Amino acid sequence: MLNAIRITDNVLHAFILRYDMKARVLSVYDEGALTGTPLIGAKGLSIFIDADDSRTLFDTGLRGNYLIHNMDRLDIDPDSIDRVVISHVHKEHTGGLAGLLEKREKSVDVIITPDCEYVSRVKFLGIPIKRAGLPDMPEKDMSKMNLRTVSEWTQLSKNLFLTGKVPSGTAGGPTKEMPDESSLVLMTRKGPVLICGCCHHGIETTAAYVEKMTGKKVHTVIGGLHLHRLKKREVHEVADRVMEMGSPLLYASHCTGESQTTHLREKLGLNGVKNFYVGTEIFFDI
Repeated sequence: MLNAIRITDNVLHAFILRYDMKARVLSVYDEGALTGTPLIGAKGLSIFIDADDSRTLFDTGLRGNYLIHNMDRLDIDPDSIDRVVISHVHKEHTGGLAGLLEKREKSVDVIITPDCEYVSRVKFLGIPIKRAGLPDMPEKDMSKMNLRTVSEWTQLSKNLFLTGKVPSGTAGGPTKEMPDESSLVLMTRKGPVLICGCCHHGIETTAAYVEKMTGKKVHTVIGGLHLHRLKKREVHEVADRVMEMGSPLLYASHCTGESQTTHLREKLGLNGVKNFYVGTEIFFDI
């Protein structure tokens, strides 16, 4: 059973997760937000995963105040997060971490890729601007991080795994900007659910690696697919390769691109490609 619904009652959600063995995946930060809600859409990505009696925040968006605003409206206590996973070094994935830590009383595990500790700066009108890396923050907030650098496939809980850096391959058409990038894999009764930050290594390469590690084809893909710079023909080629993968359901967000999402639907259909705006929630049987 898989269905997308809006947040209504956390007590009901806790009952469902505990007694029906479900996992909950919720968009907390994205360029789009559900209409008719006080949620903010802004550049970046953050996804909340509640599974195996633990709560994971995957990426933190660009701005901490927007992240905290959305978490507050979605009734997610910053101190309830058990771990933070940063997919890769780009600031629209790391930027909100400072705001999250400022709101926390407790320390938290922060899992990063090897290059996240590298700081890249460019000059704008002679002023150095941070382009990538973990955000600047006061020492008191930095001390709340239990930093873990992970580069290999790692089990985080019973049904949740971290890919580590995906080996380069020819199956996916990786992007020119090739940072170290990790994705999450949620094992469900219908197969692996791949949760991506930007999928810089390509959806096919990443999904092929997940299949190699789990022995099962990816059932659903959630997150950014980094197609926003591709032309219609190129997006259709990606869609063709998705069909060759077995047509996993796509919940597209962030860097997928609005026009590119439409082009995917031209090949994969309205039911094959859904938006993953802030406030969108999915339950999976695990």
